[in-house]
Amino acid sequence: AESGTDELKKAICEKFQKDNGLTYSPSQIVVSCGAKHSLYNIIQAVCEKGDEVIIPSPYWLSYPEMAILAEAKPVFIETDDSSGFKISLPALKKAITKNTKAVIINSPSNPTGSIYAKEELREIGKIAAEKGILIISDEIYEKIIFDGNSHVSIASLGEDIFKNTVVVNGVSKSFAMTGWRIGYLAASNNELVTAIKNIQSHSTSNPVSISQMATLEALNNSSGTIILDNMRDQFEKRRNYIVERINK
Repeated sequence: AESGTDELKKAICEKFQKDNGLTYSPSQIVVSCGAKHSLYNIIQAVCEKGDEVIIPSPYWLSYPEMAILAEAKPVFIETDDSSGFKISLPALKKAITKNTKAVIINSPSNPTGSIYAKEELREIGKIAAEKGILIISDEIYEKIIFDGNSHVSIASLGEDIFKNTVVVNGVSKSFAMTGWRIGYLAASNNELVTAIKNIQSHSTSNPVSISQMATLEALNNSSGTIILDNMRDQFEKRRNYIVERINK
């Protein structure tokens, strides 16, 4: 199947249910050649000339380029240390125009590491749903999270928000499988999912079969949690060491 094997899609549905409290059917999942590919596909499917995509800044380097490749315009909301590098509601409202098609939320964030709290996400989600602006939620760093914080998926914060969100994730960061190139997306909007499947079918055919088998093992392996926890603990130690040295 162009959009991923049935077996893997089922495992992804189980992951969303277990980790995020999200209910999708396998037909609402698209497996791609990395989360980057998923993001690219979404923006190709929803954006055209004259559309705008809101991107909090600092941002991961590919978001604006993906908008530009779809002939859309990236609109940046500047954030800084005082806000924990998170967008405020007034700033979001100000950035929205009649041309706004989507807003990208990346929590936990690359490069800032900021994590949006449940209430912050709920408010962003409500505004976007009211205005019919698609939320693209990039949750690839969901497991790389420190200081006892926990990850909340914006899609889990109410039916309106759920319907209006595409969730993107993958195995590159959580399972250190960057080179295997497997990412995935989930959306309850079947029309959007069909459009994305068509784009992928005509561009890359399908994600690599052997990588999909490896991903299935990553998601289904019962000792995965222990491996993940150990990895994250190491990252946190390194982070603390670097921060301490730089602050000195």
